[in-house]
Amino acid sequence: MAFKGTRGVRLVVKVGDGATPEVFTPLCTINAERGITFNAQTNDETIPDCEDLDAIAWLVREKASLSVDVTGGGKSHKDDIKKLWDWWKSPESQNCQVVVDDDVVANQITFEGPFHLAQFDLNGAEGQKMASTMSLSSDGEVTATFGANVGGA
Repeated sequence: MAFKGTRGVRLVVKVGDGATPEVFTPLCTINAERGITFNAQTNDETIPDCEDLDAIAWLVREKASLSVDVTGGGKSHKDDIKKLWDWWKSPESQNCQVVVDDDVVANQITFEGPFHLAQFDLNGAEGQKMASTMSLSSDGEVTATFGANVGGA
């Protein structure tokens, strides 16, 4: 089986405009680093061995909730700063897509759901362009759509 990989710049974070139909556009500020993390919170319990109460008990875990975190950063695009500021101040989440992009639609993977902008920063150093990093936290269910060549229907 041949290895199927994707260049890092093809992991694209897009933010919805709230319109109907919703249009998703990439944040230009996410131009260097980006990532998506899938989290599962668990409840832990110790289950005794009823046949040997002196035995060390095993810890069992049950998933209690799921969440997704998205990170990104790069050189700051001035047009994004007002959007990020307004989103950060808002109590509302915004619909986002994180796309494993490919020229062939059947090779694409799209994760979509509502996200809060949990953190963003602006930083700079003499002789360099200003940079930013940001993190997004899911606000409810995130869905996944897999192209036909990557496990989809």
